[in-house]
Amino acid sequence: MQIKISRIAENNIKEVFDYIVPNSLKYAEKAVRDIRSRIRNLKEFPYIGRYVPERRDKLYRELIYKNYRIIYSVYEKKEEILIHFVIHTSRNFKKIFNSYIKKSF
Repeated sequence: MQIKISRIAENNIKEVFDYIVPNSLKYAEKAVRDIRSRIRNLKEFPYIGRYVPERRDKLYRELIYKNYRIIYSVYEKKEEILIHFVIHTSRNFKKIFNSYIKKSF
């Protein structure tokens, strides 16, 4: 399967880095490296993440890395995994999800 990362998810990962870097470049780089590593693991194990509990449909899954949620979908027919966005667990998922949907379609 091919992994695609949306521009929004790329920006989210950059925001994680930007948030942590004032305190520690080392930990900012590690956080980004670890998030990307979790995403790469999806290539071999695309269904490792659970379904997003806030959603009734089964299209969206999530991986957890520390306090971050990596939201993605698996499209078997296209042999593709799409990373939609990465958010901190303290943020309002429904608000961010609705904003993402509006920007995507």
